[in-house]
Amino acid sequence: MTDAELTSRLHTNLIAFKRLQAERGPLRHLSLPGVDAFALPRYQDAHFQQVLFTDADALAAALPAVADFYRGHGLPRWRVTLTPGQRDAARVLGAAGYRPDFTVVAMGAWLHELPDAAPGVPVEPVEDLNDLVEVNVQTYGAEWRDILSVWQRPPRLPVHTVVAREHGRALSCGLVVDVADTAGVYLVATLPEARGLGLASAVMRGIISEARKRGCTAMVLQSTPAGIRVYRHLGFRDLGPWEHWVPPAR
Repeated sequence: MTDAELTSRLHTNLIAFKRLQAERGPLRHLSLPGVDAFALPRYQDAHFQQVLFTDADALAAALPAVADFYRGHGLPRWRVTLTPGQRDAARVLGAAGYRPDFTVVAMGAWLHELPDAAPGVPVEPVEDLNDLVEVNVQTYGAEWRDILSVWQRPPRLPVHTVVAREHGRALSCGLVVDVADTAGVYLVATLPEARGLGLASAVMRGIISEARKRGCTAMVLQSTPAGIRVYRHLGFRDLGPWEHWVPPAR
């Protein structure tokens, strides 16, 4: 049960999460052998355009088609995600003129290693995803509404959501996508006025509890800088930085 295995599970889960988004929303998907490229044509920022791959040879073979895919959508920049240790892929990208741009922190845990703690405040699993969308939009900005609206469109997608409320109002939430026995955590958000009350930790404890009930054995996620402390406190460990490389400017 190594960090490398958790990293592999997160990579697989992230591809599944994005494929779900692409089924019925504005996200565009290019599938090539060993490579998945995702594009949001309405947004020029490379943050919204992501390439995920399985090995360096597959990436090298796909780079021309990937560039055509993004430029065909009018996008000048995109990011290729490298997990820790993918030095062969880094050499492939470097030779093609790509350069590292930013990193995110990957985290994971084996569920049997996490404390079985009660949330501390009331949380509940929900079927309706409207609260999840609204909390994230109010937290991260109105431009996310179009991106997140995919989760509100019928039929309901196979995801799991936990919400913390006060007087009926949703204040914090998180979404989970299961791939085999691994739960991938996404869209964890707390309204700005409700931060500092332990709600994100409560939601995560609810997510952990529900994942155990479903028979999951591992949980993986990517963290914002603000969330790292919360996840570490819950027992998640740092799996290392995921590098994001961008192509040369044209």
